[in-house]
Amino acid sequence: MSKRQLILRADDAGSSTSANEAMVKVIETGIVKNVSLMAVGPKIEEAAAKLKAYDSVCFGVHLVLNSEWDKVKWGPLTELELASGLVDQAGYFLADPKQFLETTPSVSVIMAEYEAQYQRLLDLGFKISYADSHMFPESFIPGLQAAVDQWTVEKGLLNHADYYSVPPNVDKLINRDIRTLEFLKSVPAGQYFYVIHPAFDSAEMRQTGNSGVSGNQIAEERDKEAKLFSKKMVKLTLKGLGVETIRYDQAVKMPRIDLSSFLSKKK
Repeated sequence: MSKRQLILRADDAGSSTSANEAMVKVIETGIVKNVSLMAVGPKIEEAAAKLKAYDSVCFGVHLVLNSEWDKVKWGPLTELELASGLVDQAGYFLADPKQFLETTPSVSVIMAEYEAQYQRLLDLGFKISYADSHMFPESFIPGLQAAVDQWTVEKGLLNHADYYSVPPNVDKLINRDIRTLEFLKSVPAGQYFYVIHPAFDSAEMRQTGNSGVSGNQIAEERDKEAKLFSKKMVKLTLKGLGVETIRYDQAVKMPRIDLSSFLSKKK
């Protein structure tokens, strides 16, 4: 059977205890080998205590400029005023990156915040190998992608923008028209990327949500991902299908794609 390699990334470690506990499960099962860390998350210290010792994992800084939930919020590590165009009146990050089209934040201010987030993770003892972004603000801020490209080179980090290769018919999987394992059976040989957000269903997770999606739905969907990718039988099934999950530092760079097209597939 032809080899199929999957850069399977688990996002939002540090955002909640529910996410941190789910990360432990999916890591220990051996399926997830890439974990993105939210330095601004309220539970990032807890994430460090639970996760940083796992040398099987490729850890990345999940660069954050947005706080999308109505009740659960996070803000910058640097001191930012309303005039920065990055925070609201309460000092939290804006909910939607599209708002940056109106607030026009400075790239230099953003990069200072990104540097602070990266340093926070290093201070907590994480070995950071790659950088990716939360909600793709670079799609709405001119010059930001180029600045991040230069910054990752300077830091010796792998750049998430070089590793997006969307499997064919991934929209069927995202829209729940097909089950994950059934979908993987149909994927041709090659290297692909897929992101999950594992977190166990809890009162904490049900506090998330916004006008577009309820906290209950978020909690239920993330709980399903956490349980699916923490099953040893799923690991064995993937192996039987010829699907190998790999770390970013085991992957090869892919031709860059238009991130707006990638975002449209995730809706």
